[in-house]
Amino acid sequence: MKAFILTYHSHNISGNEYATNDHVALAADLALLHSLHLEVLPLGEIVERCRAGDASRGPYVGITFDDGPLFDFADFDHPRFGPQRGFLNILRDFRAGHGPSALPGLHATSFVIASPGARKAMETSRDCGYTFLRDWLAEDWWREAAASGLMDIGNHSWDHVHHAFDGVVIADPRRDDFTAVDNFDDAEKEIRAASEYIAQRLGRAPRFFAYPFGHASDYLVKEYLPRHGPALGLQAAFGTDGAVRDGFDAWAIPRVVCGHHWRSPGDLAKLLAG
Repeated sequence: MKAFILTYHSHNISGNEYATNDHVALAADLALLHSLHLEVLPLGEIVERCRAGDASRGPYVGITFDDGPLFDFADFDHPRFGPQRGFLNILRDFRAGHGPSALPGLHATSFVIASPGARKAMETSRDCGYTFLRDWLAEDWWREAAASGLMDIGNHSWDHVHHAFDGVVIADPRRDDFTAVDNFDDAEKEIRAASEYIAQRLGRAPRFFAYPFGHASDYLVKEYLPRHGPALGLQAAFGTDGAVRDGFDAWAIPRVVCGHHWRSPGDLAKLLAG
């Protein structure tokens, strides 16, 4: 059995072509998935089918968004590349244009960063590319998105161990490397604290965790999440290193990333067929 969890970043905009704009890519990919008659499902259903070892159908396809920019939810105007349709509205456009029978399981999970301080630091960092726009990592859209029927909110850690934030909570001095989270205290600060913060905003705990940068320490995969994840409401965790195959680990489910694993509709079609 095989499944593909497709991952997009709504802040990946360096043009208005497929290879330079994840908004363009997402819209094209929905049409491709429909034309290929593939089954798109929420993450929870894919996890359950994988656990059951259901080899009779598939491949299954899931959709995820990382980092939690407002662009996952809302349209905005880019000063260089013009109007951009928000990811949630792209899902709605597909549903409106094709009807409920097309990709009936259509659904995405947006993995968001919890720490307000980390998000504010990223908003104002030149490295992140959006200093022209205020509050582009705000949280006030999370609840509405989760109530839309087309999107859920997942846990993408407390602060992403991001170099732009001076207040990163782990003891290790490394930045932009989530494998540094390799002990109980740091895992509690990065994962438990984030789940609790997001739960306060949503009214329920997030069900899924995505490792920042796709980096997962053995401690998180083999010890912390199997032992403590279910008590936090977490059902699975996701990396970024390929397709889901038989014998998968629920705390290290791979994903494929737009712009890295594929850069065109043809690339994606070959990936899904392979």
